[in-house]
Amino acid sequence: MRPSRNPWDILGLTHGATPEEIKRAYKEKALKYHPDRNGDEEIFKAVSNAYLQLKKRTHIPVLTKPDAKLINLKLSIQEQINGINGIISLDNGEAIEAKIPAGAELDEKFKVRSNSKNYIINIQELKHKVFTRQGFNVIMDLNVDIKFALIGGTLDIEGPSGNNLTVEISAGTKPGSLIVFKNEGLLNRKKRYRGNLHIFLNYDIPILDTEEKLQEFIIRLKNE
Repeated sequence: MRPSRNPWDILGLTHGATPEEIKRAYKEKALKYHPDRNGDEEIFKAVSNAYLQLKKRTHIPVLTKPDAKLINLKLSIQEQINGINGIISLDNGEAIEAKIPAGAELDEKFKVRSNSKNYIINIQELKHKVFTRQGFNVIMDLNVDIKFALIGGTLDIEGPSGNNLTVEISAGTKPGSLIVFKNEGLLNRKKRYRGNLHIFLNYDIPILDTEEKLQEFIIRLKNE
């Protein structure tokens, strides 16, 4: 066996192999070439790397469709949560019809046929100024007025999927406190559950180094 760059060839698999077949092939070759069993260390490393590529789906099986065109598609956090079912406009001016399921992950690949052409859609993520993805959860840092931390209250925000959410803040909330909204994250299609929205509360503490500033702050709290 000579090391190859193609993970399918390294594991002796065809491109249609199931996850179970991939795992079984990896175990067989890992045992055969393991250095502790007088195997070839270089081949063992190649086998391990091939398994990781196929397990994480980072290898694009374009050989199954030599006429397929690879497209990097950047999805917003809302599109990752809700999925896409319709017309997608590409950077080169093309428009194709595609269905991207909810919960699509970074570097996940989807085969699409549109306009009598074959495409492989490679998922990329658009950065959001408020939300970040962490696995199937969504993280948000929410800066609030200190009055909410002192006396409590509610705050309406737009959630990552575009829906409205009401954040309830308790009196005496400390900086960095966590509020969790269940099932407001991304869909895990394999395990059939939806992640959560994690909101970390932050606020600026005013400098009340004079009697005048202190009184102004007290009056503002009373008026609000």
